[in-house]
Amino acid sequence: MKLPPLPVLSVLFASVGAASGYLLLPERSVEAATRPSIRVLGQELHPGRDALTTARAVARQFLRQHVRVTSRVLVTVQEGDALRTREEERVVERSREDFGARVDETMLAHLISSATDPTSPLLRHHAAIAAGRPIELPVPVQLNGAVALPLLMQLKEEVDHAPVDARLDVESRSVVAEQPGRHMDVYATLARLDDALGRGTASIEAVVSTSPARVTRAQLANVEMREVLGWFDTSYNADESKRDRTYNLHLAASKINGYVWMPGEVFDFNAVVGDRSEANGFRMATVISAGELIDGVGGGTCQIAGTLHAASFFAGLEILDRRPHTRPSGYIKMGLDATVVYPSINLRMRNNLPHPVVIHTRLGGGNARIELLGPARTRAVTFVRKIMHVERFPTRDIPDANLAPGQRVITQRGIPGFRVRRYRIVRDGDQAVRERWEDTYPPTVEIVHVGTGGGSGGTPNPDDHPEYTADQYMATVQSPGETRMQEVRRPGMTGVAGWMVAQGFSRGNASAPAPAAPSPRPAPRRR
Repeated sequence: MKLPPLPVLSVLFASVGAASGYLLLPERSVEAATRPSIRVLGQELHPGRDALTTARAVARQFLRQHVRVTSRVLVTVQEGDALRTREEERVVERSREDFGARVDETMLAHLISSATDPTSPLLRHHAAIAAGRPIELPVPVQLNGAVALPLLMQLKEEVDHAPVDARLDVESRSVVAEQPGRHMDVYATLARLDDALGRGTASIEAVVSTSPARVTRAQLANVEMREVLGWFDTSYNADESKRDRTYNLHLAASKINGYVWMPGEVFDFNAVVGDRSEANGFRMATVISAGELIDGVGGGTCQIAGTLHAASFFAGLEILDRRPHTRPSGYIKMGLDATVVYPSINLRMRNNLPHPVVIHTRLGGGNARIELLGPARTRAVTFVRKIMHVERFPTRDIPDANLAPGQRVITQRGIPGFRVRRYRIVRDGDQAVRERWEDTYPPTVEIVHVGTGGGSGGTPNPDDHPEYTADQYMATVQSPGETRMQEVRRPGMTGVAGWMVAQGFSRGNASAPAPAAPSPRPAPRRR
């Protein structure tokens, strides 16, 4: 790292490198009576051995002082039932030493020696241009970038965000202005920090560049949204115990609400919603990983992705990249769900209509609804799903000394594997297009705690999810001018309550020797 400039002297270390300008000075000593006082960071040094000791103490104190690196970031906060975005300041504050600053004591000693040597070029030069004024020696600071960079990267994670396109506020029928993207240049900020250390500056602003949004307010002035082109509803648990998941639902929905989907444009869910991280405002909630329910940041985002996929499916838009979950979801039918994981698993769809489409999200009371709006709906879309194969799920028994011998408690309900075939028929006037896909949902292991003790300890919590039921055949139609879907269902074997026990897939929560009275089960939902 570079050394800071000396405020008064135009060339500081001529005695080290014998600068040519100094060589032109007359080779005579500065008289003792005219020798200026010497200061380091305002502290006067007295000639002699104590000068270096004092300078080192001043330098150590200098390193212990704090430096602030600041920048502005966009933060999403919940105000009542709404999410608002506002700008806040973010700061990385550490001592200069913690940032990796070190004082070159050898150079400091040489500076002091030159400032007290009546024959040194430094002193003679000072006498020529600033006679009568004290010599202000800088602290020769060197910055270790390997120490400072990780601290600056922490700030970069909060500062950086992609540009936000202008969007429509569907409720007020107004346009929300675009926001430029922000990108912190850590190396330019590091150079600015290096310069600030030498100057003694206690606060700097991070170096941030901006990038323009793709869609501006002016482009959305004449977008029409008179009719619903496709829609879908899913339900969620709005209890207080699920507040973090509900918050994630609202946050993810707010990212796409009012989004204007231009003709021919590919909607990229991960690009629009962004990284599901705590830095972006998402919270820990239940997610599906490898078929099991675990806690993860951003839990609930997949429900918004699935609801959007289903609404787009029924609008007849082109599905480019969509992946089902590793287990069926309770809030949406198999074949219409969509899993997303940032940045590896995405949902991508193309607007194949000749006009813009506006995404409208509405959440409340345990219901998430997404509508796609445009000038007029002309398409009737049919979704057909058939269950082609059912695979048994494995069972894993876990010995539990807290349960009586033979007592069984299911702590994770098993779900069979399904292979489903799904179709979409899009009718527009006298034309019809038929598409076909196949989805596979692997079986989810059933975890059972089996009693081996006296049953006097704490009983594990049973899985309270209802039995998974799904119609073996179903067809659902959305048509122009209709506000409700028309459905045809044939339950078959998998759509009847109690089918998994009847088929020997599960033994249920059997207890021995004397089972307790079972608690009421939620009624199964046919999917």
